[in-house]
Amino acid sequence: MRLRTLARKSVDAVLAPFHQCGHLSLGEEVSQLEHALQCAWFAQQDNAPSHIVVAALLHDIGHLLTYTETGAHPEEGDRNGYHEKIGAHFLAQHFSDEIVKPVRLHVAAKRYQVSTQESYRQSLSAASYHSFLLQGGIMDASTCHAFESSPWFADALLLRKYDERGKQVEIAESGFSQVDLNDFYELLIQHTRIVKERNTYA
Repeated sequence: MRLRTLARKSVDAVLAPFHQCGHLSLGEEVSQLEHALQCAWFAQQDNAPSHIVVAALLHDIGHLLTYTETGAHPEEGDRNGYHEKIGAHFLAQHFSDEIVKPVRLHVAAKRYQVSTQESYRQSLSAASYHSFLLQGGIMDASTCHAFESSPWFADALLLRKYDERGKQVEIAESGFSQVDLNDFYELLIQHTRIVKERNTYA
């Protein structure tokens, strides 16, 4: 099977949960699809590295995977749905660590910033603060240090920046109004594991 065909199959599998239930809000005032598109678009506007744009688009896919499987909100009953772990595990089938690891750590990035910056707590949406409590709450000093020591520390914080920014009910910038998943399709193909590995050994 041709390389691009395999890459397309990979991307289609990744985008399927967004097509199936991206219309759901799952706690925020915007839908999961709107949130994903906003996060990725804001990352592009900042000229963030392309792998961060992809991570921003896909970071909450664990919510959609859980909903697809169970038909319930991932944090229903005030449970920690561990969407970052579920999403990272799924994405690891299709992408390399530069995307998977920031996704895996974007919850830790929230906990870290709430723990180290008093002002950051005020920036969280109500749903995000509620999930923060379910996800472990304040980090102690040793956990903060361990997170700071991660090679993916900076990328996780950058991803978190777009995660918080991408929850706007209305976006003033006119360029966003026509954005959809297809705008990121080619970028996703370029970052699939199969394409990246072929380019590495070509």
